[in-house]
Amino acid sequence: MMARYYFDLVDNGTSYPDTEGTELPSLEAAEDEAAKALLEIAKDQMPEGNFREVALHVRAGASKPLVMVKVTFELVRNGSDRDGPVGT
Repeated sequence: MMARYYFDLVDNGTSYPDTEGTELPSLEAAEDEAAKALLEIAKDQMPEGNFREVALHVRAGASKPLVMVKVTFELVRNGSDRDGPVGT
């Protein structure tokens, strides 16, 4: 039996609830779907600035999230030269 899972996006603290959901055979399938979707989001949309945290909260119906998958991008420059190459 298929269950409907909802994938609520949280991008740098701003929530975008999933109102449609997706039917999947198991929670494990929903976890895989969330991980794949999050990697695509992270790959396709570079952050504006030095930091971005994107998460998908997976829930079934109106329930609390069952799983959270999160990706954090952080640019850290070493040294005091802010305009120099990264990692020097």
